[in-house]
Amino acid sequence: MNELRMHAHCGGENGLRLEATARFGNGIVLITGDNGAGKTTLLRALAGLHPGRGLIRVGTEIWLDTDRGITMPPKRRRVGFVWAETVLLPWLDVAANIRLGAEREPTVWLGEVCMAFEVDELLTRYPASLSRGEAQRVMLARAFYRRPDLLLLDEPLSAQAPAVRARLRAALVVMRERLGAPLILVSHDPNDASIADWRWRMRNGRLIHESTDGAALGKTTCGETAWQRA
Repeated sequence: MNELRMHAHCGGENGLRLEATARFGNGIVLITGDNGAGKTTLLRALAGLHPGRGLIRVGTEIWLDTDRGITMPPKRRRVGFVWAETVLLPWLDVAANIRLGAEREPTVWLGEVCMAFEVDELLTRYPASLSRGEAQRVMLARAFYRRPDLLLLDEPLSAQAPAVRARLRAALVVMRERLGAPLILVSHDPNDASIADWRWRMRNGRLIHESTDGAALGKTTCGETAWQRA
């Protein structure tokens, strides 16, 4: 089992305090919650992209411990991150954007991820010529191409048409299994629950509860049903 422990304050004096203690396997974790609950901040803190202080431990590795002067840089965390907004370098074509910052992987793996996320016919195009949905699929291919130890996806299917979204959900399941890495998915789409192995809920920066025993936990001290086995 993987374990996440986080007690961190992100974003300065007016920032958000994150509290999370959770155990999960090599499956798909769905995080839900109201706007402003801290879902995106949680992912960015895990990826090392959000300034913060406190403690972040993933498994046996300490990624942040400001009391001990430990701050693991993003590259060493081996995280694949997909932002809700488009983040591609405009002067590179799609193929180069997918390979950017990654170790050179076999061509067959590049072909596999590009076909899975339906970007295999876009490789010679540049970001300015892509629709938002196409750019989103390129970012998915890039995240998986890097063979990360942990995948963090923030509303990764939000720009897709319904039929494409359904196909990409299936692709996420298959490609995550190919990697054998856990995937944490933030989404407001109730249909995304169909691929989740665990469901978490965030409220005011707090991961309310989680479990892996296959049964709903019922009411928390907050009086909410916070987690349900998919």
